[in-house]
Amino acid sequence: MTRFAVGEEERTAVVQATGAGRSHVQVDGSTFELEVTALGPGMFACERDGRREIFHCVRDGRVIHLEWRGAVYRIEEREEGASAHPRPGHGGLEAPMPGKVIAVRVGVGQRVARGDEVLVVEAMKMENALRAPHDGTVKAVHVKEGDAVVPGLVLVELE
Repeated sequence: MTRFAVGEEERTAVVQATGAGRSHVQVDGSTFELEVTALGPGMFACERDGRREIFHCVRDGRVIHLEWRGAVYRIEEREEGASAHPRPGHGGLEAPMPGKVIAVRVGVGQRVARGDEVLVVEAMKMENALRAPHDGTVKAVHVKEGDAVVPGLVLVELE
């Protein structure tokens, strides 16, 4: 059993390989079967209930950067006994994977609501919209269009 933090939410997962790329997965009590196939570096296909979807995933230590259905997630693997609360942070957005900034949609002092598109990063030939994790005001913008970014780099700070 492994605990993961996704934003402010914590999940518990159990994954059991059943052979030939297939797995039995249980997340917070919900169970399902899926098959994951690597398509290339950081690119995978997931088949579940006859439906196939492509996603991008990169692991950096205990952090998993996942792009799925047009949204980008930062998933932290928790150690046993670790606090259930997310690490204190800068209140901003970090680059989820290596890429290039192709659009900055906000400026310093601008109000944003949770879910608003803040900027767009192109990674692995896909555009990934990074969205505000909470309501707030843009405190700083550390990148501009055309900048190369790496995982963990703070792109925009919110307060």
